[in-house]
Amino acid sequence: MKIALIYDAVTPSGEGTWVEAEYESPETIEALLGAIGAHCDEVVPVPFGSDLVRSLRRCRPDMAFNIAEGREGPARESVVPAVLELLDIPYTGSDGVALGVSLNKALTKTLAQHAGIPTPPFRLVASAEQAARAADEIEYPVLVKPNFGGSSVGIGPESIVSAPAELAPAAERCLTRFEQPCLVEGYVRGVDVTVGLLGNGPIEALPVGEVAARGGMYSELAKNMHDREIICPCGLTAALERQLTDWSVGLFGLIGARDFARVDYMLGADGRAWLLEINPLPGLSPYYGVFPELARAAGYGHTRLIGRIIELARERNIDDTTAGNRLAGAATRRCAHR
Repeated sequence: MKIALIYDAVTPSGEGTWVEAEYESPETIEALLGAIGAHCDEVVPVPFGSDLVRSLRRCRPDMAFNIAEGREGPARESVVPAVLELLDIPYTGSDGVALGVSLNKALTKTLAQHAGIPTPPFRLVASAEQAARAADEIEYPVLVKPNFGGSSVGIGPESIVSAPAELAPAAERCLTRFEQPCLVEGYVRGVDVTVGLLGNGPIEALPVGEVAARGGMYSELAKNMHDREIICPCGLTAALERQLTDWSVGLFGLIGARDFARVDYMLGADGRAWLLEINPLPGLSPYYGVFPELARAAGYGHTRLIGRIIELARERNIDDTTAGNRLAGAATRRCAHR
């Protein structure tokens, strides 16, 4: 079996209009190529770009291992899955629908609320004028961040707004920098915890971990500097860990995620948990990825983790009636849990 690793290459300018390019280091790509290669006959690196279709047609993989987050716009993570489906190439991870829903923070939070999963109150604003009109209707402090952001982009101490008069200027800064609507979300001061999930049914919940960043906020700077400690397991009560796991599995199915995901929460000082977001395309770097740290606590070394993700994708796509046991794109098997 030949597997293509599709990843984000560094952009010439170093950043995009909507978000700074979310790319992996060369060391991470090499580590992933090695881990994937341990589970197939051949692995081929395929950087994401405008020639993606031509590259895939040239190398003709049996499967793609997708970690590409794209470049621009709210559908940026959905581009690679759409191309792979167009070319009828099975791939790891969630499809474009689930990735698009999860990247839209306001939509994800709305779905979570309807499912009974608590999330901080929020407003979606597309202009400073909208923010000014809503300023007196919001309980402070709040956090202002890009609605389609990833990798903690746009999050830092300057994102915290403590009074109505500060909201419109903060929203204008966010709107100007990221050229997209911004989310005004109730700010919960507390502990960042995260739940890792593997599977499609049944789903394996990895031990819950705490992301302990200097200053108490996993900000854009802390993320870029990998300046944090992952404490896993993190000593939650059995009841709270079970509740977080149940919410996470429920949200995983609600958005149609596949194979693996990470769900982030904030624990307030009163012990209440609040959903922040679900990430069906979490980083898999053995050097700085949070998800591999959660998997390691469950006994998965990096190579074994990558192999498990490949195995889950194969289970969704395998057609036992096809000669040679080749991978096939049977939609009923691919989306069986929906």
